[in-house]
Amino acid sequence: MEKFIQNAGKALARVRTATNDFLNERIGGNRGNLIFFLVCVYILFILLVSVVINFRSLIDHYQIYLGLLLALVLAILWVAVFYESESHMAKDGHGFTMERLKRSRMKFHLLDLDPDGQKELERILLGRNVLTKINFTMGNKSGESANHRLLFVLFDEIMVGGITEITGERKQEFFQFLQNSFLMNGEPINPNTLKSSFSSWKADQEKTNSKNQRKLVKQMLGKA
Repeated sequence: MEKFIQNAGKALARVRTATNDFLNERIGGNRGNLIFFLVCVYILFILLVSVVINFRSLIDHYQIYLGLLLALVLAILWVAVFYESESHMAKDGHGFTMERLKRSRMKFHLLDLDPDGQKELERILLGRNVLTKINFTMGNKSGESANHRLLFVLFDEIMVGGITEITGERKQEFFQFLQNSFLMNGEPINPNTLKSSFSSWKADQEKTNSKNQRKLVKQMLGKA
């Protein structure tokens, strides 16, 4: 059974690839052209069936064929609208998988998040991009700037798989996501500081301060 499913999946993938190539090359990837093409195929199919069976049946039962044509057009429009909404949802998503957490148990005040910041963090937890950057103000020991390390711990706890092992292009995407989503004490995140802070944070996981930060974040998320 498993082998059948694998072979069938490969065959379906080839058919879908060939279909996509045809639609992109011949139809131009335009939804309007695709709808017109499918309607023409339907009409041609009805004509061929009526010729094979009885052309008179097409005239006698034209209401049925028109009804089926209308149903086909409406179905195609619904599918087109559905996939258009999918593309908009994809644009609104940040592309990182988040842990499923009970927001009722979260204690946002532990990270000094204001009401707007809380709402934006909830959007992130739902997989969406922020509408307004979150102003992260929890300071480091010097008190001169917000603490990048707390931010790393937060995402290590809320992202599926954490962030300690991300590398290469995925790490760059994560850094860009942080820059697009957060301010540090009202200032844009410095990408160079972000990189160096991330390396230092990874190396200091076993230190007491890092453990205390993780304990705080877990309390905030309702994990502890």
